[in-house]
Amino acid sequence: MRIVIVGGGISGLTCYLFLRKLIPSILPTSTELDITIIESHAATNRRVRPNDSVDEAAGPVATTIGSALGLAPNGLAVLRDLDETLYREVANSGYPVSHFHLANALGWSLARLPATNQNDPQLHTVLISRQRLWDCLRMHVPDSAIADQCTVSGVTYTGDQRPIIKFSDDIPDLAADLVIGADGAKSVVKKSITGDGKTDQYPAVFDGLTGVGGFVSSSQLPENEPRGRMTVTFGAHGFFGYGASTVAPQSNHFAMCTAPKGDEAVWWSTYETTDVPDTRSFDKDDILRQLKARHAGWKDATIKQIVDEAVIDSIYPTYITPELPTWQTRGLVLVGDAAHAMQPSSGQGAAQGLEDAQVFSMLLAHYLERHFSQSAARAGRRVPTTAGEAVDQASKKYFEIRKPRVTRIVHRAKQMGDTKRKKGIVGEWFTYLILWIIGKLPTDAFTRNVYNDLPVNEVKKVIEQEKAPAPTFEHR
Repeated sequence: MRIVIVGGGISGLTCYLFLRKLIPSILPTSTELDITIIESHAATNRRVRPNDSVDEAAGPVATTIGSALGLAPNGLAVLRDLDETLYREVANSGYPVSHFHLANALGWSLARLPATNQNDPQLHTVLISRQRLWDCLRMHVPDSAIADQCTVSGVTYTGDQRPIIKFSDDIPDLAADLVIGADGAKSVVKKSITGDGKTDQYPAVFDGLTGVGGFVSSSQLPENEPRGRMTVTFGAHGFFGYGASTVAPQSNHFAMCTAPKGDEAVWWSTYETTDVPDTRSFDKDDILRQLKARHAGWKDATIKQIVDEAVIDSIYPTYITPELPTWQTRGLVLVGDAAHAMQPSSGQGAAQGLEDAQVFSMLLAHYLERHFSQSAARAGRRVPTTAGEAVDQASKKYFEIRKPRVTRIVHRAKQMGDTKRKKGIVGEWFTYLILWIIGKLPTDAFTRNVYNDLPVNEVKKVIEQEKAPAPTFEHR
């Protein structure tokens, strides 16, 4: 059985690791499993292991995966289910955040919002370099599993309806039983799921927000800053956030407690623009001038110091994926940003990609087991007659489970993203009022649901129900 994952980012690597964990034990000895990741960037050279020297990892895709992210508790829970060692490496490579400190440009504190779940164990959000997270995952994937510097141009089908991957280089076509599109917001695989494979019927859309940011010494953070804090500040012309992104040596917090900050901190500023910026060719000096002008009157001394000493290397325009009618079709399935690129305001981009990988892999393992073991037939249940049918059943159930949760998160992210756009005086003060009110209320049901109600539990229920004997009815 050949599975090809297009895209070697966070979602693609996680898919590989889950499939390698769950699939081999259920296949008959006569069925060979081949899982390959196809990556357009150079990504075959693994790093020094994160617990040895994470800071030496420059990373081949640093310019494409942004600066940092907050990995929410539900995302960490996925990694914990996947591999305890990997989970600990990721957690200890970042800074545990117990709460978000919301402020305004005048220097007023507006709210303190929790960044932890209420499950057992209780996990904090981890603020971590995107590159570091990628490195941790990459260290667990063998070099032989990745075909890098290969550009996929499209996916078609053979006469027997197996997917065929086509390349833009002089690389032979590659047939597969399953193709997983983990190739981001501008996914090539998506074209063959939602259209004819040539035209993107649902192209990624620039949402008018652009981010700029980088890493600085944590000495620039407030000296008396409480442990576990990440500060996010709102103003009339955008948004500014900062926080520690590493912990002090030997601080093995495992995301279960706060820890002293390390030497590194991250900052980012988001602003509205009508034109799509060119990420490969832009005026760094002009971007820096805009940054300073945007935050010139802001009262937070930390923001002033960071902006005064800022060096601009990259900018990050925000692209979102329009709501897709489906994430799957015959032997093809989308995960991560390819299915649902969302605004960074969600705080869930990486976590939702990890959940996708876990849910789909569990369902695929389940339906393949039903096909190969025939246990479902003995229990009076319908059995997938082919591995291809098992793939399709898993893909459909995956979409059915994941779509409602992701849709709710995307809608909430849009609401939060709008607070980062330019505002008049009335809009600015209205935003402050709303954030202040939110801070006075108990944790809302939406946040509790996202952090605590994990989709893996829904998958387990589905599997238990389908493994149970079919109900029988007595005829009279």
